[in-house]
Amino acid sequence: MSLSTRSNDDIAKTEAEYWNENKLDRTKIKKLRRHSFYYSYKREAKLFDKIIPEFKDQNVLEIGSHSWLSWIKGRVVPKKLTCINISQVELNKGIDNAKDVGFETEFILMDANKLAFPDNSFDIVYGGAILHHLDIEQSVNHIHRVLKPGGKILFLEPLNMNPLYKLYRMLNKKERTPDEHALVHKDFKLIRKNFTFDHYFFDFFTVFTGLISLKLYGDKNYGNWINKTGYHLDVFFSKIPFLHFLFARAIIYGKKK
Repeated sequence: MSLSTRSNDDIAKTEAEYWNENKLDRTKIKKLRRHSFYYSYKREAKLFDKIIPEFKDQNVLEIGSHSWLSWIKGRVVPKKLTCINISQVELNKGIDNAKDVGFETEFILMDANKLAFPDNSFDIVYGGAILHHLDIEQSVNHIHRVLKPGGKILFLEPLNMNPLYKLYRMLNKKERTPDEHALVHKDFKLIRKNFTFDHYFFDFFTVFTGLISLKLYGDKNYGNWINKTGYHLDVFFSKIPFLHFLFARAIIYGKKK
């Protein structure tokens, strides 16, 4: 659930404003991500290569409007892809990119905290870095409702359990919307009420090796031994459950209870 004391309607208006007016400044973090996430993105791609084929011939809902470009396009053909977004500007990006795809698409301006679809509408609901912009309990209840029995979820989300990441977010507020809240332990508990799921954790050591690599190489040469070392350390330590709080991101892949 959001840590904000404001209403969900007010939060939704602010979210739309930030995305419509492009208010976020992520210039600094993008350079670090290119180093820190270089090998993580390759690991993500391998996981998606295993998961996304299940989207074939399914009714799929994206909470968001253009993650499908990197997640679905070129991997699989769904029966229909429906995308929602709180921002008309972001929604238009999805519409523009979907003009030549080989499957049916629909783009709707909608608040994901209040999904306006009938029960049992979709086989799969997914999103890239979207749940942390929402009221977790309310949105997950709606996601559960609109999924068919046995329906699947797939989300990639930032985490905020490591004290160092908490400090970074406090010091770099221009990179985030005012009410967003990267996931913590209680959010996983809320999701677990409605879904069984596996999760895959990314990026602890790679954040630090990425910083070193960025200082040494600048905004280039991302596939170097420093970044690769951090990546291999992350893969090893992400298998230890009590260390999961250290990591920066997680993929959540699950099934409706």
